[in-house]
Amino acid sequence: MGSKMLTGSMMLGGMILGFITTFLETSTSETDSFAVAAQQLIDSSMQSALSGTVFTISILATLIGTAYLARSMQGENRPGSDIAGLASVLAFLAAAILVVSSGLQMSLLDTSYTERGGDAAVAYAISEGIAHSSFSFIGASILLLGIAIVRQKNLNLILGAFTGLFGLLLLIGGVIPAGDPGLDSTTAIEAVGGIIWFIGFIGWFVTTMVIGGLTIKQARVT
Repeated sequence: MGSKMLTGSMMLGGMILGFITTFLETSTSETDSFAVAAQQLIDSSMQSALSGTVFTISILATLIGTAYLARSMQGENRPGSDIAGLASVLAFLAAAILVVSSGLQMSLLDTSYTERGGDAAVAYAISEGIAHSSFSFIGASILLLGIAIVRQKNLNLILGAFTGLFGLLLLIGGVIPAGDPGLDSTTAIEAVGGIIWFIGFIGWFVTTMVIGGLTIKQARVT
């Protein structure tokens, strides 16, 4: 089990790296087809490789840190111990799913993939679908973690409540149809789903950084 300092550093540092990735990744549009998006990745192979590597490191750090935190909350006679254990498992599953998705996209940068008959558009579409499914696991994990924090009162109760709330929103947004509200082709249900998912995602980002910071602070005090 990781120490508090390691756990907090992974959660906070992982999210900071994730934020940096947004400036490194290849620019694509929601309206672009998978074929166009895949070709943009291939055309900017160096940039795509760098952003993909940084993303993989950031997501592994964040979710493994989350899993470590949840595992540290397990123990006999501790309220919410089973919930924290399940949150840990779901965080590990989400990390594995996102690594597979990232690996598929990184494989497109190898010229031998298309030379041997691989379909870049299909591979990109599969990787996007896999990545989308991971947010349901992340949402469920954060929801359970928030509940465990509230029950154990080992961190700020308000922070725990917001963590659970944003996890629920991320879970709902990952299950129901979601789309960009700014597009004419997006239905009302998809627009609502997109807004719910976005709020949950931003909330997950912020609360994870705060939890990481508080965990580091606790480690320094003890």
